[in-house]
This record gives sequence, C-alpha cells and structure tokens, in this order.
Amino acid sequence: MKERYKMFRRGGGIYYARDTVTLGKQSLGTTDRAQAARLLAAKNQAVEQPSLNKGMAKVYLSAASPEFALRTWSDVMEKYVTSGAESSKARKERAFRSRPYVALHKLKLIDTSAEHLFAVLEHQKAGNSTHHYLRRLHNFALHLGWLLAPVMAEAAWPSVHSKKFCAISEDEHLRIVARETNMERRWYYQMLWETGGSQSDIAHLSWDRIDRENEVIQFQRQKLAHRGTGGNSCLRIGPRLQGVLDQLPQEGDLFPKIKQQDPKHRAAEFRRRCRVLKIQDRTLHSYRYAWAQRARVAGMPERDAMNHLGHKSRAIHVAYAAAATVTVLPLEFYEAERQKKIIRFDQQTAAAHAPIADVGQLAQSG
Repeated sequence: MKERYKMFRRGGGIYYARDTVTLGKQSLGTTDRAQAARLLAAKNQAVEQPSLNKGMAKVYLSAASPEFALRTWSDVMEKYVTSGAESSKARKERAFRSRPYVALHKLKLIDTSAEHLFAVLEHQKAGNSTHHYLRRLHNFALHLGWLLAPVMAEAAWPSVHSKKFCAISEDEHLRIVARETNMERRWYYQMLWETGGSQSDIAHLSWDRIDRENEVIQFQRQKLAHRGTGGNSCLRIGPRLQGVLDQLPQEGDLFPKIKQQDPKHRAAEFRRRCRVLKIQDRTLHSYRYAWAQRARVAGMPERDAMNHLGHKSRAIHVAYAAAATVTVLPLEFYEAERQKKIIRFDQQTAAAHAPIADVGQLAQSG
C-alpha cells in the first residue's frame, strides 16, 4: 500500500511530514532522523489501520453473505419504494430521482460514511423532502439488516425546519367560492369547508356513505383503509351541510368528475385559483386545519374532533388547532359556579344528616 505521508527536512534541520493527498505539511518537532522516522511510521500506520480493518471485514462478510458487500443504496431505494401504500410509490420514486441522490445510487452500503449522507443533505437542490426520505431510507436499510450499524447517530442528523401549514380563513374561502365558475368544484370546496375532510376522501364521497333517514355522513380515510385500521367517522348533517348536499347529484358519486382527477391536478387547480386572488400559502389541506380550529373555538370536545379528522395522535391534532383563538369566560364566572356547587353540596349534606322526627310527635301532629 502506498504510504500517505512522506518525510522531508527543512533548512533549520526540523523534519516535516507531507500529506500526499491534501499536500499539507506538518512539523514532526525533531531534528533527529531516527525519531522523525518513527513518528512518520506511526502516522502512516494510523491511516492504514482503519482501511485494513474495513478490508478484512469485507472479506469475512463476503464469505458469509456474498451479496452483503455488493449492495448499493440503489438496492435499498428499490426495496423501499415497493413498501407502504401504493399511492406513495410515485412520490418516493420522484424523490430518489432528484439531483441530491445521484451520487448515492451506486455507493455501496459498506463503504458509506457520514460525509456521503451530509453531501446529499447539503446539495443545493436539497430541501426538507430530501432530508425526510434520506433519513427514512437510512433507517429502512438498518431495519433490513443491510447496515451493521447506523451511519449517523440520531443526534448527528441536522434539524429540519418544516413549513407550517396555515388554515384557510372564512373570507378567503368565500372569495375562492365566489370566483369559481365550475359548479362541481365550487360545491366541492364548500364540502371541504363544512366537513374538514381530505381532498381525496371528499372526492370519493358517494351516497352509499350517506344515511338520509338518520341524517349522517360516514367518512372513510382513503389512506388508512388499505391498512385495515378503520379510519371511519360519522358526521351529523346540519342545515348548512344539507344545503350543499341538495345542490349535488342525488345518487352515485357526489363529485363524479373531480373523483376521476389525480390528487395533484386537484391541488394544482386550487393553487391557480389562489394565485389569481393573491391568496398565499393555502392548499386544499388548509381546509382540514381550518375545520380543526373552528371546532376548537366552537367548544367541540377534542376527542370528537380527533375522531372525525382521523387523528390518532393528540400531538398532531393540537398542531392543527393550535392557531385557533379561543375566548374564555372571566375567572369570576368559574369562581361563582364553584361557590354555587359548594352551597348546593352543603345543603344536600345537611338534608342527608337531618335528625329523624320522633314517632310520637308525628302521631300528635297527625
């Protein structure tokens, strides 16, 4: 193996080590040639030992499992794309075809270091999506047993500053509806506002899910149905929601044309409408944030709102409803209510412990 460090002496008699890779120079701090030679040998050995250890590990692993030493990140990507929901497959493939991942495709797992992962994260085209999928890809390879140990520990991953979704306001919603000339799409936005359903759930809504007699709509989360985890909730039909239903087809699908559209096309159409009206940072998902915040302001129990929106985690639901402005009653109202309860409790206690009248007295009074 070629030695990385070479020794030379300068005019003052001090010996130096020159790095043949970086071309940097470092003083060995001695004028004794024998001592300088020992120091130089130690530096070269320190560099060679990790490479030797890795080479020996490759030999042992190849003997135990030949494919282990040959797997690349491209193999992990192919395996990861086929996992999970079918609806997310195209999104994963698109992410791994992006520029930040180009250098990672042919890199062998066994040769991967933290520098390779940081190179992906620090690419000029890298964003939160790049960080998200790289982290999941790393953990997926680890769970498969294709990585012997984490390339980077949990604390070493840089933090992600996720973009915050904003709820759509009632004024913005009314402006969008007023500008929309397509009647099916107009009532589609109205349904999103009244129910807080996801764009796909509402697009696939049909009269099979509506109980006219009991005035109830049963929602099914599309992304949870394939997992067999339920995802159903029932919403009572109020006057406003009934007014929307009266404008829609009275059998079959409520939004037959919108149902046939790809989700990204529905989202793109909504973005165009917002751009024309100069409404920024709003998506179809903003309707779910708006419904969660309106439910909180109205005083709906958190458990009921979570169940309707399909939130399994309270932390997620709190994030949706966090921006709601809730008006609370003054403290003296609660103090007065508490005082009423104390007085009522004292009266009940006194009645329960009242002495029983003498039977003779009762007879005389009778």
